[in-house]
Amino acid sequence: MRDIDRWVGVNASMALPMTAGFAPDLVALRRYAGWLADQGVIGVTVNADTGEGAHLSLEERVAVVAAVKEEVGDEVTVVSGLIAAYTEQAVELATALRDAGADGLLMFGIPAFNGSPLPPELVVRYFDAVGEVGLPLIGFNLTPSLGGIVLAPDAIARLAGVAPLCALKEASFDAATYVASRDALRAAAPDVALLSGCDNFMHESFVLGADGALLGYAGLAAGLTREVFDADREGRYAEAQRLNRERMQPLAEVLFGLPVRNSRARIKEGLKLLGVIDEVAVRPPLLGLDDAERAALRAAMKQAGLL
Repeated sequence: MRDIDRWVGVNASMALPMTAGFAPDLVALRRYAGWLADQGVIGVTVNADTGEGAHLSLEERVAVVAAVKEEVGDEVTVVSGLIAAYTEQAVELATALRDAGADGLLMFGIPAFNGSPLPPELVVRYFDAVGEVGLPLIGFNLTPSLGGIVLAPDAIARLAGVAPLCALKEASFDAATYVASRDALRAAAPDVALLSGCDNFMHESFVLGADGALLGYAGLAAGLTREVFDADREGRYAEAQRLNRERMQPLAEVLFGLPVRNSRARIKEGLKLLGVIDEVAVRPPLLGLDDAERAALRAAMKQAGLL
């Protein structure tokens, strides 16, 4: 029986502080991880999209996991994104991440998942192979507009039978798809957690039955995310709706506005405004922010009560 309670709460997907020369700043990363832990998150995720995981070498991803795990210890769960091209590479990377201290893996789609229809057997075999490494696995429904794949309900039902699967992060950003994924997961494996990954659809996704959340938004506004999640979870919907309307959603619309790829730079800019990190640098070819984006972010953070 899988422990669904382990995933009830907010897991913050972390940005990756970098030096002006675009190298991971592990000192700032540790400070940032401790800052998030102090805000009551149940977990942190590194090497995912928010953390520029696809832009890092294997050695850098391992170093990121080791630094964060050393900082937070067993206080919070440390999940690492698993971004690979094929099964053998994924197993090699998963093993290295496990040995560095990762407590779980967020499973990004691989190129073989692209195209329709996607045979569920292909997905199951990939998860089974990575599962042999011995870490809990989090499936990932990510809208294709952000470079991901959305598993059909029959694939989710098959995947739910993979022993190490502990959760599904649902980031389709579509209410009907979200509900279909939720229902397929609940029917096949009620002990597998449904995690909201919908940064600009958070409140609604909580109301629709998420057990927890794994969000880049929480990498900047962890406390506010917890407030809204807890209010929805406890049935205080009017309070959650007010917090969402007045504070959460205006910031989400800036952080994850077009172009969405700039969300990494926006989150880092916000962390610098809060004094958590010293540099705002994203690894090329990603771009930094212009003055208008910085001004919009500062205004949204003030409205959210962060500044």
